[in-house]
Amino acid sequence: MPIQFVHKQVIAAVLLCCVASWSLPTMAMSLEEAIRASLKNSTVILAARQNWIASRESIGSNTSTSDLSARLTSTATLAKIDEHGGSGFNKSNSLGTGITLSKNLYDGGQAKENVRLAQINLQMASASYAKSEQAVILTTIEAYLDVSKARREVKLHDKNLARLEAHVNATKIRVEAGAATPTRLAEAKARYARAKSDAILTQTRLNNAEDNFRSLTGTNGHSPMQPAVAHNIPTDMLSAETVAQSAHPDILWAIAAERAANQAFNTLQAAVRPTVAFSLSANKRMATGTSLDKDEVAAQLIFSTPLLSTNATTSKARNVAANYEAAKLNRSEAIRKTRMAAREKFRNWKTSAARLEAVLSEIEAFRLVAKGISSEAQFGQRTMLDLLDAEKDVNDAELGLVTAEHDQILAAFRLKAAMGNLTAEHMGLNNVLGSLLDLPGAKNPFQTTFPFRRIIASD
Repeated sequence: MPIQFVHKQVIAAVLLCCVASWSLPTMAMSLEEAIRASLKNSTVILAARQNWIASRESIGSNTSTSDLSARLTSTATLAKIDEHGGSGFNKSNSLGTGITLSKNLYDGGQAKENVRLAQINLQMASASYAKSEQAVILTTIEAYLDVSKARREVKLHDKNLARLEAHVNATKIRVEAGAATPTRLAEAKARYARAKSDAILTQTRLNNAEDNFRSLTGTNGHSPMQPAVAHNIPTDMLSAETVAQSAHPDILWAIAAERAANQAFNTLQAAVRPTVAFSLSANKRMATGTSLDKDEVAAQLIFSTPLLSTNATTSKARNVAANYEAAKLNRSEAIRKTRMAAREKFRNWKTSAARLEAVLSEIEAFRLVAKGISSEAQFGQRTMLDLLDAEKDVNDAELGLVTAEHDQILAAFRLKAAMGNLTAEHMGLNNVLGSLLDLPGAKNPFQTTFPFRRIIASD
């Protein structure tokens, strides 16, 4: 068989494999679009916002000691009285109805202190919401980058698989022409089988990553693009640590928890102060015989103060003191852990950047080696196996580059999360869900007048 004919068949085999591996591109989705979709789709975010609303509504529930109250009372009596002297039973009927309005003119400051405590608890809820928001955004970024990485790896494995398949086909042609031995063909098939196994595993990772991405964003049919490295990365470790200490949700929550524990002293003290209450009542009584009927209007001014501290109050005071000490220790621990995490993520970020530079140098060197071995193989100074080994080194280096770029981008966003700068506000995405302050109040599920039934909405 002429050498020229063999050469043409080899070229045709390579082209056929390249065409077979080509596929239509899908619509690309930016990282910002993915985060927007995830924030809208996340039940974690919806639950965190409802928790914030519940904390805000609890502010109004702490004014009960100063609220005006109105109460209606009605009493009916039916009696039979056995009179002495054998005259039998006398019936006696009565009906009494009254309305009482009451209000504490001074409740010892209980409402004021309880409202302050509820407002501090709302700050804790805001910090908890920011933490949930950061977790959802970081999870979305990780899923987005996983899909991007897996897609690039699939393309590299497909490219390597097409190259090895072309080599198998070319070796078959060479064996038929007597220019190669069956042993060479077996070696080529073994390399192709290994590459096919790696390609299958990579495709499975891509399918899993795409499934996770779809579940987070609620979108389908989009191909994530390789994003740029996050902006506003601190240049030194101290800056990252300082930002984390002032903005991280864990520290903000711990500070608010310490303030709440301290405010508990004030609420307890207000509960044992004197109170002044005013009440106005109107009563009407109708009974057997007109002489027992009467109408009554009364006003009362009541001063009340405890004279002794009860066991319950003393125990509550000790409980408040212990909680306050625990809150101070928890704040110190939150600061320690947050600062340590910021330092760790900053080191990881710097390491990922240095590693990327090393991988870029490595891949450039491997490409030069492969190019040189390819030239030497044409003159018989190197074997085909040498060339395949060199090309495999290039393919492995390209896969390493994908991983290094992925790790660098992910390290940057993890550093921002460690500093508390991965919320929607810091990323300029406040318009996706809107401010917490703009959230509407929860709908009252009960009737506001007697009998105060729960209102069940129809499906």
